Amino acid sequence: MIRAFLFDMDGVLADTEAISVAIGIEYFRTIGVKASYSDFQPNLGAGERAFFDRTALSLGADDKTGYSYDAASLYFRKRYPELVRKAKAALPGAAGLVHMARRSGIMTAVASSAPSWKVRENIEAIGLSAEDFDFIASGDDIKRNKPEKDIYELCLIKLGIDGSEAVVFEDSASGIASGKGAGCHVVSLMTTIDAESAGRAGADAVISDLSAFPAFSSPEEAADALDSISYEEKGVAYGANIIRPGKRRMSDSFTIERMKKAAAKARDNAYAPYSSFKVGAAVLSAATGRIYSGCNMENSSYGATICAERNAITTAVAAEGTVGIDMIAVCSDDDPPSPPCALCLQVLAEFSRPDTLVVLFSVSGKELRYKFSELLPNPFVFPTMRR
Repeated sequence: MIRAFLFDMDGVLADTEAISVAIGIEYFRTIGVKASYSDFQPNLGAGERAFFDRTALSLGADDKTGYSYDAASLYFRKRYPELVRKAKAALPGAAGLVHMARRSGIMTAVASSAPSWKVRENIEAIGLSAEDFDFIASGDDIKRNKPEKDIYELCLIKLGIDGSEAVVFEDSASGIASGKGAGCHVVSLMTTIDAESAGRAGADAVISDLSAFPAFSSPEEAADALDSISYEEKGVAYGANIIRPGKRRMSDSFTIERMKKAAAKARDNAYAPYSSFKVGAAVLSAATGRIYSGCNMENSSYGATICAERNAITTAVAAEGTVGIDMIAVCSDDDPPSPPCALCLQVLAEFSRPDTLVVLFSVSGKELRYKFSELLPNPFVFPTMRR
């Protein structure tokens, strides 16, 4: 049974990491040190001291260059409240999932590496209050911050539950490690980390944001919801990649209809002024269950034309990193429905299984279905990627 939801703050409930980094860049500029977003990224989610000290070390900033953690912390505290209040900081689904949990008899807690003052500012900025949580833990309450398990163990102790009864929502590798170390189920959001990296870090499930967590009305239903999005135990080969597929929440027939709608809608936006042959495509991510669509885009130089299928898969990769394709849908006005071209099949083979379902359909309603291996029985896979 699920008895508690434990939420990280930045990147999970609140979209404040960009604000934090902007202030960090400002501070280093005051001491004559140039910093960028990428300098701070490895230190997100590990607490304020790590945020500044580790970044300073990577930049070669020390007391000789004018760097001081105390000064950086003071600068941050002065600038942060004003900026976070101006920003629309609440991430999709944040308040909704917190309130749904509480209505369902599930306890809620915040487990943030940030100092307590910042956690309070964030809670107000996203339209919630301290009363919406049974416990609030901050970096001030522990000696060892994430990736150590301390902060989540503290939450478990205060709530009087075991780790197996709690779901942690995180968005970083260090946070995932912290939650797993405490014995909790961990759901990773893709606000900061991609699906493949989250899987490698040990996340049990990956969702785009909190709004993607399935609805529930009791602790038992919450457990079923978690199970429905959780990864299978072992990785599965999808073309040249190993993916930990999530459990399909919807029936094949329902999923196929969603795929067809996405492909048909994309086809409407196709740019085909030369051939007038419009195509839309959609691919289904094995890890997250998300559908990504694309359309063909022609060019005066025909070689620069991009097919709908390649457009869809590049959108998926841009959103998730390495993906596995569970299903492909292609919409055209051809009769019989047009299959992907040979070049697109080779591209799709990089991310598909032999039994990946390919649904071809026309605007007139005709439909054909194939296994991927029936369309491309012997795809080329680079020697070092063969399994």
